[in-house]
Amino acid sequence: MDQAPSPKAVQNLEKELAKEAKIEASRVKDLLDDLAKTEKARTKAEKAVHKAESASAKAGKKEVKAVEAANKAAHKHDIAMANLRNAEQDEQLKKRQDAKLLQEMEVKKVKAEAALRDQETHTEARGAKLAELKETDARPAADANFEQKQPSTTAVT
Repeated sequence: MDQAPSPKAVQNLEKELAKEAKIEASRVKDLLDDLAKTEKARTKAEKAVHKAESASAKAGKKEVKAVEAANKAAHKHDIAMANLRNAEQDEQLKKRQDAKLLQEMEVKKVKAEAALRDQETHTEARGAKLAELKETDARPAADANFEQKQPSTTAVT
């Protein structure tokens, strides 16, 4: 029952087994090569992920700085707008004060001009009164001198 296989069958079987081993070795080599390529690609992908994370973190920091700068600029703008409003209000207040002072000055000018005219009139009146007094003071003295000279002229006659 157990017959020994023929040498040709053994040779064919050996060839087939060698062929199978060669195919299997080739498949294992291909799988190992593919695994090595995949590991290399994974390492490269991990580096790319790390680089992308770094770029994302850097972009996030830049965005935060940009937001801070925008907030700072907005704050400066708000301050500038408030300063502008205050300056405009101050300008309006100064203009109102100037207009009020101009009006007061005009009123005081009119009063001063009237006072100067009154003073001039009063000075002239005082001058006229003084001249009149001097004239009346001078007449009685002249009349007295005239009367004193007359009696002496009558006595001579």
